[in-house]
Amino acid sequence: MELCHICKPSIGHIGVCVKGLNWMSAQVVNSHLVCDPTIRQPGFDLPRQQWSLLNRFRREQGHCGACRRKWRLTDTDLCPCGETQTMSHIVESCPLTKLYGGLSQLHSAEEDAVSWLTNYGK
Repeated sequence: MELCHICKPSIGHIGVCVKGLNWMSAQVVNSHLVCDPTIRQPGFDLPRQQWSLLNRFRREQGHCGACRRKWRLTDTDLCPCGETQTMSHIVESCPLTKLYGGLSQLHSAEEDAVSWLTNYGK
């Protein structure tokens, strides 16, 4: 049995990751973040607007340049920093918006991640 980063005992999360489950073998974006989809994920108790935005980053489907272009809402997918703006770019690498620790930190929904999420959502 292999544990993901959330289920490692050193972090204090109680959960079971079992290789071979349909969840783990499915083609789900960022499935490595979720050990057990039957338990509430970090941030479940956030206000709806923050919870929704958090899940948009987790799914990589939200209001970013790449998605807006794909949805034909704009002609460009560029970020103000000049790179292609994806949800991943916003949280992982954009010099204007990135969160230290990236998506893994955001998924944890700890205080600094929630603060970043709140400020980003304004």
